[in-house]
Amino acid sequence: MHENVPVQVINTDHLTAPAASNDLYASRRGIYEGVSEGMPEVTICVQAYNRLEKTKRCVESILKYTQDIHYELLLLDHGSNDGTLEYFKSVSHPCKKIVRVTKNLGPQYATGRSMQLFSGRYCALVTNDAIVTKNWLSNLLRCLKSDPQIGMVVPGSSNVSNLQEIPLSFSSYEEMQKEAAAYNQSDYRKWEQRLRVVPITCVIKREVIDLIGIYDVGFFHDFPEDDFSLRVRRAGFKLMVCTDTFIHHDHDFRHGEDKEQSVFQLSLEQGRKNFKEKYKGLDSWADMNNYEAYLMHSFPQKKPPLAPRILGVDVACGLSILQIKNELRRRGIVNVTASAFTPDAKYLYDLQTVCDDAACDRIERLHDFLENRQYDYIVLGKPVNTYAEVPRLLRTLLASLNSGGTLFLKLRNCLDIVCYLTMMGRTFPLEEFVSVITLEQFNQMLQLLKVNSCNIINIPHQMDDNSQKILRSALESGSLANNIDTAFQNLMTKEYAYCITK
Repeated sequence: MHENVPVQVINTDHLTAPAASNDLYASRRGIYEGVSEGMPEVTICVQAYNRLEKTKRCVESILKYTQDIHYELLLLDHGSNDGTLEYFKSVSHPCKKIVRVTKNLGPQYATGRSMQLFSGRYCALVTNDAIVTKNWLSNLLRCLKSDPQIGMVVPGSSNVSNLQEIPLSFSSYEEMQKEAAAYNQSDYRKWEQRLRVVPITCVIKREVIDLIGIYDVGFFHDFPEDDFSLRVRRAGFKLMVCTDTFIHHDHDFRHGEDKEQSVFQLSLEQGRKNFKEKYKGLDSWADMNNYEAYLMHSFPQKKPPLAPRILGVDVACGLSILQIKNELRRRGIVNVTASAFTPDAKYLYDLQTVCDDAACDRIERLHDFLENRQYDYIVLGKPVNTYAEVPRLLRTLLASLNSGGTLFLKLRNCLDIVCYLTMMGRTFPLEEFVSVITLEQFNQMLQLLKVNSCNIINIPHQMDDNSQKILRSALESGSLANNIDTAFQNLMTKEYAYCITK
């Protein structure tokens, strides 16, 4: 006997079959640009676990500030016991779904379930402690649609890490919305490509989820966003932070609003450990979050070339390359070619996600890689005196720099507090090799190489105020009492950052 099993019909009449193309993204276009008849283009998913009042403010802001776009509203209650489900039932929206998870199995499970349930071409994930603002979704979609390789975008926000914070000043909800409305003007120059993003709110292309899957529930602790970001990039998509768009994150992550500080710290440590185990030693913080502030402070003010070329040498996963690209975008330059050279094979895969070409070899072979290549911007990731043959390396880099081009590099300070304490037997020696080259010696080396134009920035050690007081007190009681400020600055300087113009 055959049972009467209902047949689920998938209507593909409105879709275009993939066509042969030299462009992978063009081949997908017919499949992913079609939207089922009668379905909205975007699914907005609000995930909530208790915090009812915050959930109400979140949903109300979506209803009020997303009237310019036809969207499906997916309300996901992840086992709340504070009336969240009843509130979701009361929300009035013409295209609404409610999903109830009976038991809280962690935020990654909720996020993953929501990703599997949306119907639109785009999925907007919104945490219930986010308050959206005027033009938020239209701005994010404009960025997402501007390039077929962009797979995921996030807005700038308050109370967020990863240098995604936009410092708008306000003292009330009404004032925040007024400031945000004035601020949220779409501007491609404020779109920043990143290695990782923190998705307080995000918009993801459907094809991204179809290709890479959902959040890894194994990251019960922290770092699920780092894992998802990496998988998005490795599938061939770009991650963008839209700093032209502000939303409010009603959550103070810095002081452990939902967790005790000790619990929060342990969660971070375990999540970081899990990430390194999954990706064979790759460290999200050290390798993907290695933002170099000096690059922006020292970036040349002169007009950049119309089609600049960038080279990153030993730059881990390539964030410093993206920093330069983002700075050029702020100046209206988007036609950029990027290359990378790394002596460490574990970075090659990720460098290929942000560069047009990347190579892995011993640093001694850099000269062969650079043969007949010229660049407008070159950045050396590790301090120059962590390499064995400093003069040779400098000559190689300068030879590949166009006239008027810029070389960014750092010099490890061999007279800093770490080296001083090491000599006193108070700490362990440096793990990496460092040539003992003083600032004066390095400057003389540059003069011999006919480098006369450079800007130098001191990069200090990150030391709390109390430790700085102890250090200064020790200096005052010692033999350097007549020159305390200079001695203190020398000891506190970890590296010297150079911006060299050829």
